[in-house]
Amino acid sequence: MMRVQIKSHAGKAIRTLEDWEKYALPPARKKLHWKKGRSAYELGWSWTSNGEPAVPPELIDLLDSHEGTRGTVILSGVTERETALPFSIRGPRCHDLALLAEQGGCPMTICIEAKADESFGGTVVEELMKAKNRVKEKNRAGTMFPKRLDWLTRSLLGLPAFKDDQFAELSDDVSPLPYQLLPAIGGTLLEAADQKTLKAVFVVHEFRTELTEDAKLEANANALNRFLRLLLFANKPGHEDIQLDSSHMIGPILITDRSAEGPIKIPYHIPLFIGKIRTEVEGHG
Repeated sequence: MMRVQIKSHAGKAIRTLEDWEKYALPPARKKLHWKKGRSAYELGWSWTSNGEPAVPPELIDLLDSHEGTRGTVILSGVTERETALPFSIRGPRCHDLALLAEQGGCPMTICIEAKADESFGGTVVEELMKAKNRVKEKNRAGTMFPKRLDWLTRSLLGLPAFKDDQFAELSDDVSPLPYQLLPAIGGTLLEAADQKTLKAVFVVHEFRTELTEDAKLEANANALNRFLRLLLFANKPGHEDIQLDSSHMIGPILITDRSAEGPIKIPYHIPLFIGKIRTEVEGHG
């Protein structure tokens, strides 16, 4: 059992599931998401079910399955870790759990995205409409969401998000993408750069519970794989026929150095690994 130190986003030590419930999530999110069978609760359970924080065996097995991450030792973690994204101080990438690790002296960042059968958020076109509606509701002059979106798609996929320079019409290639995966993967690389680590790992930790629907789990798997094929086509041609199944890791992926307009650049020099694990939840004692 690999024990690990876990803290909340506010710096509170988390040692038990009760601590996770008290401190891991901001109050607004806890009201909506803290429930047995849903991802926030199950993530906390998977890390504290032995009575103290320890790395779930599924994650250890995943890391050991790939030569690029084999022998990784996880040192510490922060729940709801926020990573700033460009063009606005609002809406940082919020990692469900961000881990600091090392592999043979090589520092590594691992960011966990927990899912029961929740989707990867709305599509790009849906999230763009939400951003525009928020502006109308709050009587703001405008939204920086289109610029952030364009920066993410150009940086990660080599694709402009819009057909025009005025950000008026979305690209047909971009509009159906699950938006959440863009800041999730971009944020994992930026978090690695912030932590000055040399490898970045993004892991989807899926929980199949009595509240989940297999059709939704399958839809999530299909959405993730479609996105990964685009990502690999843009940055690692010849590997885009990949199917990311549970207990599977792909990488390293080196993001192509592109000139995406913005205050910062995606850290293209950091090798990226992407993996998926599943926990079958049968009940809790």
